[in-house]
Amino acid sequence: MINVGIIEDNYFQLNSYKEYLEDLPDCRVVFACKSMEEFAALSPQDMEAQVVLLDVMLPGMSGIEGIYQLREAFPEAKIIMLTAHDEKQYVVRCVKEGAHGYLVKTGRLADIYQGILDAATYGCALSPRAACQLISHINQDPLQPVRYKLTEREYELLSLLKEGYSYKVMADRLHLSVFTINHHLKKIYQKLNVSSKSELVSRICMNNL
Repeated sequence: MINVGIIEDNYFQLNSYKEYLEDLPDCRVVFACKSMEEFAALSPQDMEAQVVLLDVMLPGMSGIEGIYQLREAFPEAKIIMLTAHDEKQYVVRCVKEGAHGYLVKTGRLADIYQGILDAATYGCALSPRAACQLISHINQDPLQPVRYKLTEREYELLSLLKEGYSYKVMADRLHLSVFTINHHLKKIYQKLNVSSKSELVSRICMNNL
């Protein structure tokens, strides 16, 4: 049995979700609220939600702002955002805030049920459109195609920097001046969208460059 919580400001959709899920043999609705404020008035310790369906656009505190509050109340619960908005900025922000799923409302209740099963079983649930938006965001990361953005000399500098060499040692090894090393590094900073040596080294290591 999966304990499900619902926060949806549209009265008809809220009741539709609640009635549909309560008719399923493996789901139990433990709360159904129209806002984060209404949820805050409840006692989370008595509900034990395992999956929470959360509308992105809520009156008062938005669903995005409410993610943290829900994770505080139910640390083990999977939070699935429900919305008609499939724009990349919404998908990315919700995931960064801690949501485990993002479902674009299709009008098919079976899609929501499948999302609940996916979240409970695999830990996440994404509609196809949301998955495409996340992949697009990841592929736009300036570090993904880094090998193709940098010149051979710039990539060589990255390799030396990763080994911990100082600018002076790098200059000696490459038979260049320290001024030229700094010039190349400034270009690398711009191409990789970083602002300091420590940030650059951190990203090099994290991305296996």
